[in-house]
Amino acid sequence: MSRFEHLLDAHGADLGRWPPAEAQAARVLLMASPEAQALLHRAATLEDALRESRALPDAATLARMRTHVAGRVARMPLPERPGALAWLRPLLPFGGGALATLLACGLWLTFAPLSEAPDFSAPRQIAMIESTE
Repeated sequence: MSRFEHLLDAHGADLGRWPPAEAQAARVLLMASPEAQALLHRAATLEDALRESRALPDAATLARMRTHVAGRVARMPLPERPGALAWLRPLLPFGGGALATLLACGLWLTFAPLSEAPDFSAPRQIAMIESTE
């Protein structure tokens, strides 16, 4: 019976809110036990009393609340659409120096002469390996 009381406290008097296996066992117990029926009836009476005692707001209060919330939502700024240069935004807190450095690196990589680069082509590497043997 203590398991039934614990489940009654945890899930309430409506057996539809109970786990299915526990609800089935409770139905079997309720058919056989007048004490379980009395506990269920007492829990249902308590839930009904609690449901009836809660204060509901009046219609005028709800209308004022809805109007206030709608006004606040209407005044909220729309989120910004990311522009074409949105990827630069994380660099802005560091000032123009980071942006200038990024621009300088881009220009250097674009216009650096390629003729000064060492030759690491496959035939050159084979020749280098053969010369060390």
